Amino acid sequence: MLAFFEHRRSPPVLNQIRPGMGASCSAVRRLEERCEELGIKMTDLRRILLHGILEAGPQTTAVEIWKTLDRMMAYGHAPSQGSIQRNLNLFVDRGILRRDVTADRQWHYSIAPERRATLAMTFVDAGTGQKIACNAPEIVTLLRRVAAEHGLAVQTAAITVAPSAGQELDAC
Repeated sequence: MLAFFEHRRSPPVLNQIRPGMGASCSAVRRLEERCEELGIKMTDLRRILLHGILEAGPQTTAVEIWKTLDRMMAYGHAPSQGSIQRNLNLFVDRGILRRDVTADRQWHYSIAPERRATLAMTFVDAGTGQKIACNAPEIVTLLRRVAAEHGLAVQTAAITVAPSAGQELDAC
């Protein structure tokens, strides 16, 4: 049990955002989809933080995001600054946000542009060395998600395969 149990705060939930405040649902949904593609689990805190980031605007500091969230919340409270900073760091690490540092050493956050470079994926026949281009978006999504879980980004992928008995290799 915590020493100061009466000070423990419950996590904020989406229905605590004041009506008419918060970012557009479609913009938040696009960011949520980007987060899920990169393997980030979407919690209520992260959803509310995405609203605050979009509402605060580009080139904003963590404190400005916290103040924006505080104004947005009808009931309850804004998340703690520590929780906000930990999640901002996660979003920066995964490429959702961009962090710029000013001359006075303040961190400013903006939504990072979506990286949608096509991933070159090739099957290589183990017997002949023949390369077969594969355009399968579901495999690309899976590879990106697995790589992101390990803090990596996939640039290209080559999978060595062998034909099954009596089958020829075809392009995807």
